[in-house]
Amino acid sequence: MPIHSYLVAPRTTAAPAIATAILLAFGPVTARAQQPVSVNSSSVVTIAGVGFSSPENVVYDPQSNVYLISNINGGARARDANGFISRVAPDGKILQLKWIDGSQPATRLDAPKGLAIHGDTLAVADVGAVRFFDRRTGAAMGVRMVPGQLMNDVAFASDGSVYVTDTGPDAGKPDSADHDAIYRLYHDGRTATIAKSPSLMGPDGLIVSDSGILYATFKGHSVEAISKSGTHRVFATLPDKQVDGLRQLPGGSYVVTSWGARTVYRIEPDGKVQAVLTGVTSPAGVAYDTTHDKLAITSMQDNKLYLLPLR
Repeated sequence: MPIHSYLVAPRTTAAPAIATAILLAFGPVTARAQQPVSVNSSSVVTIAGVGFSSPENVVYDPQSNVYLISNINGGARARDANGFISRVAPDGKILQLKWIDGSQPATRLDAPKGLAIHGDTLAVADVGAVRFFDRRTGAAMGVRMVPGQLMNDVAFASDGSVYVTDTGPDAGKPDSADHDAIYRLYHDGRTATIAKSPSLMGPDGLIVSDSGILYATFKGHSVEAISKSGTHRVFATLPDKQVDGLRQLPGGSYVVTSWGARTVYRIEPDGKVQAVLTGVTSPAGVAYDTTHDKLAITSMQDNKLYLLPLR
């Protein structure tokens, strides 16, 4: 299968004009201000003690009006067939803890992480693979193997192809079987290497548009942009490291999580970074609930889900 690579230019801090162009490419530019909220605030709904096991990511399914949550349930690179996907109502009620049970041969999941929905297809980033399920029933629809191990987030392009990040080996622990990389999986079976280098700093959360890619750096403290032509720029710099979950909000802003800062941030259209939710241990996945205008955030180490209204 042919592999198509794109040259990634050295990262530079984007000048305001460049940043504005990138923001316009990813959506309209209107912003909403919001004061930061502590995770202990009465406005935050906490779902805990329900059986989550290293909940890494969350996606909102507007057609079914549910949150889907990936649970690693073991090592992040372990091929142990015990991961699972939970189904949770918008009020936090657990509808089915192991809606997709990775211990079953037909629906194997090792250490599921990133989640994305396109039509009736749910894509799940797993160890060395992207697995596909029916978003309505949870039935398995197929699997695509990917080079490397720590597949972390997935995102669909408008044509239905799938992008996936590989966060690579842990910092200071080189591993020839793992890479800092971003891949694109095509319908015809081709796998394109969009970028592959330690300078990517552990690609994690991912957003794809027709104009390019935004990704979070788990080994860094920034959100980076790669244009369709391959130009690589710093999109936004956060106060601390281990940048993880990344989603787009209505009106051209973004929401991103940082383990180092224990904070969920909004990145405004002008590039300003604003704290939204503070005091979260290992904030990993984040989803925007388009029906109820709120965020869902997973705490991977505390095995919790937080719901934060944005109204």
